[in-house]
Amino acid sequence: MGAARPRRWRLPFQRSAPSSPSSKSSAVPYSPARSAAAAENDRKWEEEATPPEFVCPILGLLMADPVILPSGHTYERACLQACADLSFFPPGAGSGSDAMIPNSALKAAIGTWCARSGRAAPRPPSREAARAAVLRAMPPPAPSAAEAKSVRTRRTAMASSSNSSYSSPASATSTSTYTSSSSEITPAEDDAAAAKPEAAAVDPLEDQVVATVMDADEDGEVAAALAALLEATRESAERRRALCTPRLLAALRRVLLIPRHASARVDATAALVNLSLEPPNKVRIVRAGAVPALVEVLRSSAPPEAREHAAGALFGLALAEENRAAIGVLGAVPPLLDLLTSPAQHPRARRDAGMAVYHLSLAAVNQTKVARFPGAPKALLAVASSAAEPTPIRRLALMVVCNVGGCAEGRAALMDAGAVAAVSGILLSDHDARVAELEEWCVAAIYALSRGSLRFRGLARAAGADRALRRVAEEGTPGGVRREMARKTLRAMRGDLDEEADLTGSSLECGDGGEDCGGSIVSDGLMSFRRRQRDVGASSGGNTAEF
Repeated sequence: MGAARPRRWRLPFQRSAPSSPSSKSSAVPYSPARSAAAAENDRKWEEEATPPEFVCPILGLLMADPVILPSGHTYERACLQACADLSFFPPGAGSGSDAMIPNSALKAAIGTWCARSGRAAPRPPSREAARAAVLRAMPPPAPSAAEAKSVRTRRTAMASSSNSSYSSPASATSTSTYTSSSSEITPAEDDAAAAKPEAAAVDPLEDQVVATVMDADEDGEVAAALAALLEATRESAERRRALCTPRLLAALRRVLLIPRHASARVDATAALVNLSLEPPNKVRIVRAGAVPALVEVLRSSAPPEAREHAAGALFGLALAEENRAAIGVLGAVPPLLDLLTSPAQHPRARRDAGMAVYHLSLAAVNQTKVARFPGAPKALLAVASSAAEPTPIRRLALMVVCNVGGCAEGRAALMDAGAVAAVSGILLSDHDARVAELEEWCVAAIYALSRGSLRFRGLARAAGADRALRRVAEEGTPGGVRREMARKTLRAMRGDLDEEADLTGSSLECGDGGEDCGGSIVSDGLMSFRRRQRDVGASSGGNTAEF
């Protein structure tokens, strides 16, 4: 026996066009008495084909109550409820515990389209209709290994009997050739068909962990299963890729969302950290809906070790560029900022939270989230300015400030929080070894704040930023990024940036209009500085340590 082959959905993505008055009357012969208004209505009806994004992939009809899953897929709510009742889930649904978020924008778009095209607004399907649609989309059960072996045995017996049957001497050659070729091809096809369930066999540990999490009543059993899973994720990259399945990730989400599994939550978050080490797993984990569970661990009174691992897991997931916007939308930025700016937390947890926020703030959508979060700019500047904070934590805060300063809204929020004075104060403080490590990030932050802001010149002069920048411009390495940024910022303070030739041979802004470029500083000097930022972000405690 063996594990059943995973079923594949047969979703009606290719649907027949809805019936229309023109199709119903196509068999009616043309009559001169037919009104021009009816013909015009028929033509408009034909042109208004149903947009495929308005149709539920399971039901095949317009959605009346569309809901979006953490994976980004949208379905009719009644169909997902029917899927949960039948314990079968469409692609992207993960498990029955996934949060179903109402897609208000899509619902409004469907209503507007129906009103414009003269159709009635869709109504939610009944429970029976949704269940019938799910049953139609479900594939037939795959034959078990025993059934496949039985079929193969019968075919082999039939081939043997045909070989031993009587044939005339004249046709002996052709008959033997045909039967021998059949006996060679059929077993090979059967072997290939029998090998498919083995190739898709589920890891025994996955079955054990899923069964324990779903059925066990004792916390000790769940903790033992998660401890075994954590050990398995330490073995090899191949094992981590094999274990990163929707079923296992759904079980881990369940553990993270149940507060009574205290010790198991620690091992579950650590296992997610290890699974996120493999690049192919990063997108799978986000699409499986693990981010809301990790955010819940950060917000709850979970053990400190679990919160530390949750921050590390989000850091690892944020390394993938395609995950950053989704992680920000799912609410990870505020708890990570709280963890980074809280001196009472463990330095390692704060470091992982800072690296996660830094990589998330590389996406423009998350830069505005940091800028709009109440108190975030002031808290970041307080951490960066405090001499009592560890230097790596101060550097991370400045790195986030540099990213947030890449958008106009972020620059305004930082200036309102006193960023120019705070960063200038760091540069003007006693020039010891710790300040020397922060100098490059301070210059980059001031340079970012100087872009396209009329307020900057007055604030920088009041804070004495020109003295600090002049020292950097004089002492810096000729042609170095830090020196060039300091010189450009000084020219911006004097207001003569547009009157002189650019020192690096490129314009300060993206285009002629001086718009922001997705939050990146686009001069040649600062672009190279950004690359060095990413290198530091990937190397300073990057997502390479296993737990």
